Amino acid sequence: MHQRASRMLSYRERFRRYMSFKDADRPPFYEFLGFWAETVNRWRAEGLPVGVDVYDYFNFDKREMVPIDYGPIPRFVPKTLEENSKYRVEVNDMGIKMRVLKISTSMPAFLDFPVKGRNDWERMRERYDPRDLRRYPKTWSQELVEYYNETDRVVGLSMPGFFGQARHFMGLERLLLFFYRDSGLIHEIMDFWASFLIETSRSVVENVRLDFVSIWEDMCYSRGPLISPKLFEEFMLPNYKRLTGFLKSKGVEIIMVDTDGNHEAINDLFLEGGVNCLYPLEVAAGMDVVKLREKYGRRLLLIGNIDKRAIAVGGQALRKEVERKVKLTEEGGYIVSVDHAVSADVPFSNYVAYVNAIKEKFGMK
Repeated sequence: MHQRASRMLSYRERFRRYMSFKDADRPPFYEFLGFWAETVNRWRAEGLPVGVDVYDYFNFDKREMVPIDYGPIPRFVPKTLEENSKYRVEVNDMGIKMRVLKISTSMPAFLDFPVKGRNDWERMRERYDPRDLRRYPKTWSQELVEYYNETDRVVGLSMPGFFGQARHFMGLERLLLFFYRDSGLIHEIMDFWASFLIETSRSVVENVRLDFVSIWEDMCYSRGPLISPKLFEEFMLPNYKRLTGFLKSKGVEIIMVDTDGNHEAINDLFLEGGVNCLYPLEVAAGMDVVKLREKYGRRLLLIGNIDKRAIAVGGQALRKEVERKVKLTEEGGYIVSVDHAVSADVPFSNYVAYVNAIKEKFGMK
């Protein structure tokens, strides 16, 4: 069990100490993946004051991300191909054709992707020049670097991962087929992506005191990963080692992976690849933070795993969920958060009850 610090810590001090299993004044409290827009819209009608930021209203700990652009430059020209009262078929600025519902926040239906083979890939990679100055914010300067290094907020950097980006290029079905049909192309894409991430991020990583780096993958479904551990080991593991080796050599101590679904079969490979934190730990996919801590101990930092369905139900289901998970915060290295973006089926009053229960446990006013 970690000891309580004798003084109130800054957001940054608290995060760094707590995630290193050192004494802190209390555990950090975030909603790490945030809220659907329609959730906040619903809550405005149920008591969330108009014009008040939802994060400020609940007084979450403060963090900010360095805004680096890892997308194609130039972007593709967005085009609307078809439209009616319910949905719109469009090509977005990533070159992806999709059908988007107009009336709710939901995943679009992906219809087509820009990379169908090697020729498309050769054209696509021309849009990913890591030296393009437009990848950095217009305010990038020594002044901004000093701000990031001196702020009391937690500072992070988020980047697209290897499977996640390859899926953006090719689409899930084509990507899975090409692991076998043209494995050389997949090797080339993932090797390129490691180099691109390292070189694009270099100026930030070498100058900014980053508290964490997050890698987005979303490479699992409810029963397991979308590729076998063997394919992960061949195509992704060497590139994870390259990327995390670079980050660690520049002082980054916490490297997170964001993937939905059940990732138990590849957790050990993430660890071998230099990752030491996983989130959001979806309960519906069988992920259990208590069991993960029992298995991995302090080798694996954890974020999330509060069942959004329990918050939607409220009452005893909510209290039971919080009681079981919040005990892990006594040791450190686990940040309480909902197991995905908070969905619109969660009533405002239930979420208030959830936040108040956590704050009571943490001794927050």
